[in-house]
Amino acid sequence: MERVREKTEQNTVSVRRTSNGYYEARISLKIGGGKSNRFQKGGKEQELAVLHLLEAIEQFIDSIIQNGLMTFKINTNLPQLLIKSVNNLQIQMPEVTEKTLLIVNKINSFNSKFDNVIAINNNIVPFPSSQSNIIPTIIPQIPCNNYSSEIQGLGKNTNKNVDLYKIDDVAVNWKKYELQLCKETDDNPSPLCQKTVDGYIKILNTVILPFLKDNKFLYINQVNEEIIKSLLKSIHGYQGKRNSYIVLNLFFKYLKNEKILNVNPMENVDKPVKPPKNEEDEIICIEPENQDEYLDVFKRENTDMSLLFETMLLTGIRPEEACGLKWTALQFQYRDDEKKYELVINNAYKDFILYDTEGNKIGHERRDDRLKTQESYRSIPLDSRFAKRLLQHKENQKRKFNQSIKLKRKGREWTEKEYMFLGRTYHPYVSDTLSSALPKLCDKYKVTRVSPYILRHSFATFCFENGMKELTLMKIMGHSSFETTHKYYIRVTKKVKQREMEEVFKDVFYERKVS
Repeated sequence: MERVREKTEQNTVSVRRTSNGYYEARISLKIGGGKSNRFQKGGKEQELAVLHLLEAIEQFIDSIIQNGLMTFKINTNLPQLLIKSVNNLQIQMPEVTEKTLLIVNKINSFNSKFDNVIAINNNIVPFPSSQSNIIPTIIPQIPCNNYSSEIQGLGKNTNKNVDLYKIDDVAVNWKKYELQLCKETDDNPSPLCQKTVDGYIKILNTVILPFLKDNKFLYINQVNEEIIKSLLKSIHGYQGKRNSYIVLNLFFKYLKNEKILNVNPMENVDKPVKPPKNEEDEIICIEPENQDEYLDVFKRENTDMSLLFETMLLTGIRPEEACGLKWTALQFQYRDDEKKYELVINNAYKDFILYDTEGNKIGHERRDDRLKTQESYRSIPLDSRFAKRLLQHKENQKRKFNQSIKLKRKGREWTEKEYMFLGRTYHPYVSDTLSSALPKLCDKYKVTRVSPYILRHSFATFCFENGMKELTLMKIMGHSSFETTHKYYIRVTKKVKQREMEEVFKDVFYERKVS
């Protein structure tokens, strides 16, 4: 072996030596429309690296031909460039020679159909002995007057201007597009919530793309209705199917709008059907008569986080809203010569994923954010006893700031803009932290495990059971309609059912007795 080529030219095999002593063979294939397709494979020896690369090229060519993705000639210069570049590497390995000529035969055989000629039986052209270089070989071709205009394996689409788009490439473009929609501009006055988009991207990266790769789908043109149905069928659980269906819908609508696809394969795919459930399992909440038990637990724990949980249970605010509460949100006014306090909900504190230019996750960032919907901006009246607990917590926090040398060194001074609930590092919590901490707190005090959102459900159920008007509860919960409040947050408890049944039968029995 005289040299190792370092520079990669289009449709040309090159090899480089890696820092760990291995070899890496590379090629950039320009086969048809669209972007070039880059391949790289490694091996302990140069010959093995090239052989692995040729195997990948063969698999790639088989895939695009068998799935009907090539509706025009493969680059006619590719066979000669491939042979020449392998020759230049001076590789003495029969398997490399055989694989090279096999690829050349496949390309020429496919291209011959467009020229109304065919290759001879698709046989591999005999290769030279291992002691000589590969000799460029032209596949013999003969006329074929009876050739049909429909090429086998190309499918229905015979448009010669169709471009091939790699799934990975269009996925990157879609992620960039969705993240742009999170930015407020003149053209986008109502931006998407980035946490929602983070969820979309996670599903694409962890569910959809792995399924397509595992099933050897390299190009978006290969994905059809049946493949999508198989993908959804492979997902366990209704919620997972539903979320993946939403992401697939957004993804393929984008591809059609960008004219990457002519047809949206999702158009005839039915939305996943939610399985029937027992009514008692629909909404989980703390029974109203058991809420005091949890309030006692929060008071006994007596930390910032336990007071945050208490605030959620007594106001019904969302986890990210509780994390984002600042002292400026605690406001009061005099009514009937008495101070009446309320919480003004106008901020959320969240953990955001940071992405690079290709839409890949590179880190996290915690910061304030807008609320979920316009209706989420609201004020919630506070019970006077609970308001006093918050005010006492405020004084305790001020004292900690004044006494902490660590905070003074960092230049942290207490102000009304400080967050109400702070962790050990004097930074606010995020909802993920709450989700892991609340079950542990329940275990510590031996009460039934609940999640932060169950506190919100429990508040809604408690208010509804105790006669709060629908419009009032809807406003406090931050919903645009009571239907949302009732469907997702209120559980009709056994106590309510029993009470209502007693009222009904009391009236029926009374009417019968009178008659």
